[in-house]
Amino acid sequence: MASPPLPRGYLRHRHAGGEVLAWSEALEWAEEILKENTLHRWASEQKDRIDYQGRGLVHSVPAPLFGPERRSRWAVRHYRRGGAMAMHMEDRYMRGGTPRPFREIAAIEASRARGVRTPAPIAGATYIHKASYRCDLVTEVVPEVRTLADLLHEHDGTRAWLLCMARAGDLIRSLGEAGVYHVDLNARNILLSDDHEEPAWVVDLDRARVLPGPSSRAAERMELRLVRSIAKNGTPTGEHLGDRELLGALATRRTQL
Repeated sequence: MASPPLPRGYLRHRHAGGEVLAWSEALEWAEEILKENTLHRWASEQKDRIDYQGRGLVHSVPAPLFGPERRSRWAVRHYRRGGAMAMHMEDRYMRGGTPRPFREIAAIEASRARGVRTPAPIAGATYIHKASYRCDLVTEVVPEVRTLADLLHEHDGTRAWLLCMARAGDLIRSLGEAGVYHVDLNARNILLSDDHEEPAWVVDLDRARVLPGPSSRAAERMELRLVRSIAKNGTPTGEHLGDRELLGALATRRTQL
């Protein structure tokens, strides 16, 4: 089976332990790191790093060079499995087809080309061991944003809570109109700034599907997935939020508030 075309501006090369797909201006940097290290281990050794715990540890580090959007920091994530497979495979993926980080870079670039607000990718690398591989991803960091989950807790019961929900709803509609189906959309991969006029950002597109065109069905599925995530996240007071209430908040337009 032929490999899918590379995203514009990215190059794919072999390194001693696997493969790397990198933005062309960052390829030399990545190849130098990969001579003796993994990208995630390199990030763990950097001064002034900031660590974020999610599905695995994400390191935010000062950018060693300018990326596509010239952000000052990069996020370096080591892929880990979720769900039942995590018990057996942990951070390993079976070889065959397009590697996980390369699929995510392709999805990110296709989504960005359609106007989706998601951080630019820098590089993805695989580390092959027999029939499986481990992998890392590097993207630029959008400054001064927090997760929807954190902001909903902070603004519980206020107009600001409703504004956050409206911005998340706007994001879902924009994804549907762009034909981007984020299979795992949840309250922790939607990022918002404190400026209520600024649209939301979305991250973690490793399972996203880029569809031929707009899809209202995909938007509906993303709404329901996000509602489940918000309900599971709960409120500071332990109050239960019903699906109808959450769907109504997502349907609210910022211009109505």
